[in-house]
Amino acid sequence: MFPLKPHSLQARFLLGLLLILACLGGFFALSLFMHLERLVENEARDRAALILAQAEAVQSYVRNTLRPAMYRNLSEDTFVIEAMSTSFVTRAVMNDNNLAHDRFTYRRVAVGARNPAYEASNRERAIIARFQEDPELTRVEDVTEEEGERLFITARPVRFETSCLRCHGDPAEAPPVLLAMYGAERGFWRKTGDLAGMTMVALPMDQAVSGMREAVLSFGVLFAGGALVLFAVIHAFFNRLVVHNLRRMGGVMRRHFPDEADKTMPRRGQPDVGIDDLLGDMESLALHLSEARAKLRDYAANLEGMVQERTSDLATEATARRTDVELFVGLLDRLNRSSGKGELLAASLALIARRFGADRAAYACVLSASDFHAWPDRAVQPELPADWHDLAAEGAPRLTPRAWFIPVQTSDTTRGLLCLYWDADHASGPGTADLAQAVGRQLGIAMDNLDALDNLLRQNALLDSIFEGISDPLLLLGGDGRVVLANSSARRLTQSLKGDDGRGPGLTALLDAADIAARMGDGPVSRAVTLRDGRSFAVNAYPLGGRLERGGRTVAYLRETTDERRMLERVQQHEKLVAVGKLAAGLAHEINNPLGVIHCYADLLRAAATDGQAQADIDVIMRHTEQARKVVRDLLDFARPKQAERGPCDVGEVLAGLADVFRPRARAVRARIVPDLPGLADLADDGGAGCAPLPQVLADRSGLEQILTNLLLNALDAVETDAPALRDDANGANGEDGEARSCRPGTVADTAGNTGGNTDGGDDLGIPPASPHPLRRGLVVLAARHLPEDGEVVVHVIDNGPGIPEEHLPRLFDPFFTTKAAGRGTGLGLAVVFGIMRDMGGRIEARNLTPADLIPPNQVPAAHGHGLTCRVDLAALFAEAARPDSGASAPPAELARGAVFTLHLPAADRDHPAAPTEHDA
Repeated sequence: MFPLKPHSLQARFLLGLLLILACLGGFFALSLFMHLERLVENEARDRAALILAQAEAVQSYVRNTLRPAMYRNLSEDTFVIEAMSTSFVTRAVMNDNNLAHDRFTYRRVAVGARNPAYEASNRERAIIARFQEDPELTRVEDVTEEEGERLFITARPVRFETSCLRCHGDPAEAPPVLLAMYGAERGFWRKTGDLAGMTMVALPMDQAVSGMREAVLSFGVLFAGGALVLFAVIHAFFNRLVVHNLRRMGGVMRRHFPDEADKTMPRRGQPDVGIDDLLGDMESLALHLSEARAKLRDYAANLEGMVQERTSDLATEATARRTDVELFVGLLDRLNRSSGKGELLAASLALIARRFGADRAAYACVLSASDFHAWPDRAVQPELPADWHDLAAEGAPRLTPRAWFIPVQTSDTTRGLLCLYWDADHASGPGTADLAQAVGRQLGIAMDNLDALDNLLRQNALLDSIFEGISDPLLLLGGDGRVVLANSSARRLTQSLKGDDGRGPGLTALLDAADIAARMGDGPVSRAVTLRDGRSFAVNAYPLGGRLERGGRTVAYLRETTDERRMLERVQQHEKLVAVGKLAAGLAHEINNPLGVIHCYADLLRAAATDGQAQADIDVIMRHTEQARKVVRDLLDFARPKQAERGPCDVGEVLAGLADVFRPRARAVRARIVPDLPGLADLADDGGAGCAPLPQVLADRSGLEQILTNLLLNALDAVETDAPALRDDANGANGEDGEARSCRPGTVADTAGNTGGNTDGGDDLGIPPASPHPLRRGLVVLAARHLPEDGEVVVHVIDNGPGIPEEHLPRLFDPFFTTKAAGRGTGLGLAVVFGIMRDMGGRIEARNLTPADLIPPNQVPAAHGHGLTCRVDLAALFAEAARPDSGASAPPAELARGAVFTLHLPAADRDHPAAPTEHDA
């Protein structure tokens, strides 16, 4: 090892390394100290929060559990401070000797405390003052020193609650035991929300800080030891890798240039030569070699003749190589142009024969000699040696004066034998064998590539058939989220989403709703998407990986789950009805008996009372009792609906009868009921022509009447307006449906109809005051149609109310869900309707009107399906109801406001019974 010199390169390197290690040690020690200090503070903060939480839990238990229990078991004047005072119990628990090993101080103090022992100190008063100045402040944390000890303090404010005022409010109402213990001067006349004081936890940190310093000191000692070891190792490696290699390089120079080395490296035998000295010697040697190179340049001028001769030889060789390259390029070109192996071999044999000047060329397959290709005469079978199979397997070409036999091979297989024939002897050069072998390999590679391309095309056709044969939509998305490829199912779905007019959103809206483009780099994505038209889809996206896939493409698999979702919703609704029905039955029985007793005794009191005020009060009791009994009856009807019979019954007769029954009520709320039934010639120009008559339905008549009654009451609640009441007169003011058509209703006064009214059964309503300037008229349409292809009768109850909020539609048939004002509905009407429809084997649906529903019947495209199946012109009816005075028409987008309830009833005359549904189950 070389000794260090004061200003040598080695000394400067080692000194710099020592300074770097020292700086790193200081930096790491300081970082460790700061990190441990934060850990100690966080640990103290967590412990303090845990202690305060424990104290608050004790206070909550005393306030909410123990104190009420003591009040129930003791007299009102009795107060046990050890069990009923939150401050006393908390201090007793938190100052227990069992917690002494936790080393913390718990203080609950106040300014002007009732017990002088818990009067706040100056430091505590400062914290309480901060809570008083900032009522929003809920916690104070600080690190401070007290009597030479470092403490972590956490404090929270304590404010008086209503339950605290018995002991801290008026002294006259305070328990006597408190007055006897503390007097009536301190701790009273507080109010709810006043600052009572604070709870504080102080944790000592000296022990933790001492441990932290010891850890930092230990780290410093260990780092210093490690740094010294590292310094020694680096020193040894430096001498080994740098100094030793420099000396080896000097030895190499002496062996190859002994004379020059002796002149420029005189320190050969000196063991104390430093790195700087060695570098100086190398520089001197390099200068000497540079001088020698300059001398060699002078000799290079004499080599010009030799170079020209060699250049001529290389030009001749280059021409031959150029010809070989043209041959290989020609083979590649024929590969690109050929569509089959026969075409490739026919073109390649001609090229190879011309290159070598052969008169004939042929190719024989190694599997069968009868599988051959020849040039120029394709029918001439090649003459093969007897051992040609062994020759092809060995891989070495056999070159004779009149025939060459070249194996056609690839890296792992032998395909055949290439044969070249001459009519006269043909000489071959020294590199001809290698060239012939290269030609055979190139021809084999071309045939392999052609086979691979053919296989790729077949695989592509197979994948395309699989891709197109998948019944669900399948998409290939590019890195930007755009559709690159789609199967036929996806294209049909796109056309379905766009509609006949091509203005729909298509798959773009579905993919955007699933947010596939934003999640393409996050791995497989599975999303459930519901479109605005109610159709739902399960969207699964799988990113393509692998080294060949660089564009971030993704395969998207779509599956429509609309029917599954609706089935699940119906099953969930059925389970809700069953559970709530059981609850309602038990609750109704428990409440009905006390209500009967209250009503009986109230009736007796009213008969015996002579005072008018007393009778009025008793009437209030009886009225509210009757209301409660009505709720109980609704509960019983919901919990124990009578068994619905499966008909048959005449739905047209039921609708016509209910329309007549509810016309007076509709007239009272300034509304109009329009029945739309086959056979009513006043509703359409065709007089019902072309409309299938209504068959009987498989439904219980009383149950159907109950269902339609609930829906009619809801619809009338929804369209209730503030216009003047309709009047019957003898001057022809009534229309053909028996309603006063001249009346012009006003704006909707009660939006509890479809915003809440359509979510419950009907209840009696008062008549609102009339408006002198009516702007809108209530309208309820009862439509029924027979759909022979579906084997059912569809009934629509349509109103022009404010509609149903979208957020209420999923809960519409939930029991007890209603948005009506208090006292106007129980929330059981539509739940009962849902249950009756289920028992009868039908179903009910609810939605809001859309502009498409108001298109006249003769203008509805066939692709739209049944729609509302109404025969009347809803647009005209809604326009008349919206602007009865002006007679002006409005676009359907402005008129389409209201709700539609649709009943699907099985027809009694269908040829094949409908398959059982979850309702039948």
